[in-house]
Amino acid sequence: MSNDFGQVLEVRKQSMRQQEERRDHYSQMTSVASSPNSGFSGSLLLQQEGGGAGGAVAIDMEPRYSQQMALIDQNDEYIRSREADMRNIESTLAELSQVFQQLATMVKEQEEMVIRIDQNVDDAHLNVEAAHSELLKYFQSISSNRWLMLKVFAVLIFFFIVFVVFLV
Repeated sequence: MSNDFGQVLEVRKQSMRQQEERRDHYSQMTSVASSPNSGFSGSLLLQQEGGGAGGAVAIDMEPRYSQQMALIDQNDEYIRSREADMRNIESTLAELSQVFQQLATMVKEQEEMVIRIDQNVDDAHLNVEAAHSELLKYFQSISSNRWLMLKVFAVLIFFFIVFVVFLV
């Protein structure tokens, strides 16, 4: 699972690089194409007044161009901040992945100890049951010995009474 996640992060990183390269490439091309000294003097829209084909209309693109560049700069700044945040999240997730891998390793190391503890608990349970049955057997033997002792005591009392009554 962590390998798949790592691959997804790598693909995301590559796509972010490609997007940044495209943005740099196209932003350079638009700045070159929109500059008045770029060699597009044949365009009616970029000609200065009185400089071209008999009073052609020239459109001043500078205010609009500067607004667009400001928006592009804002977007670039936003995208860069998002990229930094994504990298931060990516590094945090990588650290979290390492923590979970270490946790899995620790659990695997402790597995044998837990199995041994479980076996010891089962052995202790069996020993307690065996001791309980032995105590019950001992109690029964003591109970039967009590009846025997009562019988012997009764016989002794009988002989004592007979001896006292007939011999005295």
